[in-house]
Amino acid sequence: MEETFATDKAADNVFEDYQKHNAGLQISSETAIVSSLRGRYPDWTVTVTPGHTGLLAFARAGQAKAELDTKTESLSAWRLHVPPSQRISQEEGKMTDKVHFGKYDYEWKSEVFIVYTATFQQGFGQVKNNYVLHKRDHGLVDGRCKATDELIAAATKWNNNVHDEVLVFDQERWTKNKELWASVQNASWDDVIMDKDMKETLVNDVEGFFDCRDEYREFAVPWKRGIIFHGLPGNGKTISIKALMHALYKRPDPVPTLYVKSLAGCHGPEYAIREIFVKARLSSPCLLIFEDLDSLITDKVKSFFLNEVDGLESNEGLMMLGSTNYLERLDAGISKRPGRFDRKYHFVLPALPERVKYCDYWRFKLSNNTTVDFPPKLSEAIAAITEGFSFAYLKESFITSLLMIVGSHKGTSKAIDDLPEAGAESHELDHLLFWRVMSQQVKNLRAEMEDARKSAEDASQNNTATIGT
Repeated sequence: MEETFATDKAADNVFEDYQKHNAGLQISSETAIVSSLRGRYPDWTVTVTPGHTGLLAFARAGQAKAELDTKTESLSAWRLHVPPSQRISQEEGKMTDKVHFGKYDYEWKSEVFIVYTATFQQGFGQVKNNYVLHKRDHGLVDGRCKATDELIAAATKWNNNVHDEVLVFDQERWTKNKELWASVQNASWDDVIMDKDMKETLVNDVEGFFDCRDEYREFAVPWKRGIIFHGLPGNGKTISIKALMHALYKRPDPVPTLYVKSLAGCHGPEYAIREIFVKARLSSPCLLIFEDLDSLITDKVKSFFLNEVDGLESNEGLMMLGSTNYLERLDAGISKRPGRFDRKYHFVLPALPERVKYCDYWRFKLSNNTTVDFPPKLSEAIAAITEGFSFAYLKESFITSLLMIVGSHKGTSKAIDDLPEAGAESHELDHLLFWRVMSQQVKNLRAEMEDARKSAEDASQNNTATIGT
């Protein structure tokens, strides 16, 4: 009973503290911090700047020096262990602090600063501010500290640019994505298999836009453009987008990419669209990509989106690229109205020549592999039996077949034991294990394709019957 009483009494005390806090005089956290700093540092100027100015990120990138003071100042932080980015990694991870309130000794261009960072609740969200202190014995301009202003300007400019990153818009904010950047660096037009004329036209269309600003101006044509990639999934839209991004980054004057993934968020899609175009105009000339355009731009936001596209404000230097698997779902005002998305590129199922090229692509990748015998004739044979396959299905055929062979060699899979013996199918390539495995996988995938098609047709007929009822 005594233990229970003690616990109850502690809970009562916590509740009393809670009541006292809510009954107390509420003042601005920012005002309280500024007043405290001015009282403690009477010989220093105090300048408040938002956390997104990026002073600490600026220092972490080596542009300045910032050392967290853990000796003389109280530190409010979460102590965290950050695991390695992948579980397979042999690294142990590291300990770090997520600082809510802290003091940093800061140096930039031989100037000494003190930077406090503080996070506090405001309304329904959190606010993070930086408080920059600098000695008053340096000159002031219009009551402002010149050295602090120069630091804030430099950090803001650096933070607004991307550094081996791609800006991705999701959940109503722009984030810098290093993983997407890394995957783009591995993409090349050499890896994109499509009709030669279409590839040449596409590359010239985009590169030519960014090369011809003066020509657009000479003929009084607005320097903006929109294109659409459309076609069934798995036929090269994504790899083409990445190859395009890579080529634009490699230009003498690199063209950045802004990648829109979602309009979801608590403020609604109109707010997101506005934020997207504000950033795009600040970043122009740039490439603005809308992934799955038909899903992003619904009837609810179509008018708002078109107002931004049509340029109630200047969209100079802005190339928009929308991708969709279903062009027919796009509103005609988007897909057919001149001056919005002017050019459409249809990514169709690969024809026989493209399928041969794709097989050759894998043949070259496996050229140093001693386990798989892959003569040139095999590319033509595989291409011949994969009519109607998308590049995604072709890729799955190769990956599954290779994994089966690897599993057989390691003794972890007996799937190959069920294959026909060499020569049983009376094909000139039956002596090749890879051909026999691939032939079986193509049959399996084709059966899956037929089942999926039949399921889609049945669903469509059921929906039609329900509507009729």
